[in-house]
Amino acid sequence: MRRDIRRLPLAALVLVALAACGKKDAAPAPDAQSPAPQEAASGPSFSSADWTDASADFVSPAGETVGRIDFRDGLGGVMMRINISGLTPGWHGIHLHMNADCSDGADGFKASGGHINPDNAEHGLLNPNGAHRADIPNIFAGADGNAEAEIFRAGVNLKPSEEGAAINGPYPLMDDDGFAVIVHADPDDHMTQPIGGAGARVACAAVK
Repeated sequence: MRRDIRRLPLAALVLVALAACGKKDAAPAPDAQSPAPQEAASGPSFSSADWTDASADFVSPAGETVGRIDFRDGLGGVMMRINISGLTPGWHGIHLHMNADCSDGADGFKASGGHINPDNAEHGLLNPNGAHRADIPNIFAGADGNAEAEIFRAGVNLKPSEEGAAINGPYPLMDDDGFAVIVHADPDDHMTQPIGGAGARVACAAVK
C-alpha cells in the first residue's frame, strides 16, 4: 500500500511532462492584433495626367510612333520627360524646333524648322557665345535602342508668364505654330555650329 502511494507523484509528473511537450509542439495561435503587411507604395506613373501640362508622341521618319515626351512648366524653365525607342545605341542630340510639324519624315523632318533662338545666340551649351534656348543635353539609348530621360531646360516655358516678360526671362514655346522636339542620329558636341554635329533628324514630336 505504501509502495503505490510513492508511485502516484511519479505518474503525475509524467502526465505534466507529456502535457508540456504537447504545448511546445503545437503551432502558436495567430495574433489577431498583428497588422497586415503593407505593400510598397508605388510612385507616380511616368506620364501621369496630373503631372503633364503638354505632351506629344515621337514619330520615326516612316511615321511610326516610337515614344512620347511630356512637359511641365517650372519656375524659370520647363521639365521634360522623354521615353523613346528604336534609336541606335549611344548618345543622341535633342533640340527644340520652331514648328509643330513632323509631317515630312521621309524628307528629314525639315518642316519643323530651325532651333528656337530668340536671342540670336550661337549653338552649344558649352559655347561661351551660346546657347540657343533650343539646346538641351544629349540623351542615351541602351543596347535595346530605348532611351528614358528627365531634363530641365531653363529659359523656356510652355506659356507666357510675368517672369517671362522680363529681359532674358523664360521664352514661351506655345505660340500659334507650336513647336517640335527633334532627336538626332548622333551626339551634340555642344560647340560646333550650327547643331553640334548631331547629324540627321531621326525622330520628331510635334507639340501643339
